[in-house]
Amino acid sequence: MSTESKSFDPRQVVDELINFVRERASDARNRGFAAKPTEQQIEVAILSAISTDSKNVTDIIKAISVASGGTWQPTAGQIQSSLAKLIEAESASSKNKGDRKVYSVTKTGLEALAAAANQTDDPKADQTSTKNSSSLSWMTCDPKFLKSASKLGPALLDIAQTGTREQQTRAAEVLEKARHELHIILAEK
Repeated sequence: MSTESKSFDPRQVVDELINFVRERASDARNRGFAAKPTEQQIEVAILSAISTDSKNVTDIIKAISVASGGTWQPTAGQIQSSLAKLIEAESASSKNKGDRKVYSVTKTGLEALAAAANQTDDPKADQTSTKNSSSLSWMTCDPKFLKSASKLGPALLDIAQTGTREQQTRAAEVLEKARHELHIILAEK
């Protein structure tokens, strides 16, 4: 046993997390679980990604990928095409920030996101989507869930990069409790 202590490298943790997500996404694609999202689903995912703060296309792609658990990483073309439609519908706006264009949600976009969330609250809509889908998919998720899930990755990264060892230990305990609670929720079916 070595008495030498290894220093904590947050980049290694993040790299391992990214590799884990990529492997899970690859496994899902190989099993045929990756369904092609509709335009409306892409737009809801984008609105959810930009609902908390302005993001550029790359940040939107990352947020959607994290929120989908790595099962879908949209292309820049898909995102830009949908953003153009969202801007035309006045659900999103854009502005230049330095050398990049960033996008943010408008009041109309927030209303559209709320309407999408209300659609998933309809029990008939849930039954229909379950019948039409042979596999579980992030695209049928409640937008509120996706929004919350997209906020988790950056918080974990912050703790990994700037948290003390004690904070990281406490965060690990919170994550373990949350994982357990989520399994309890799934068991309620």
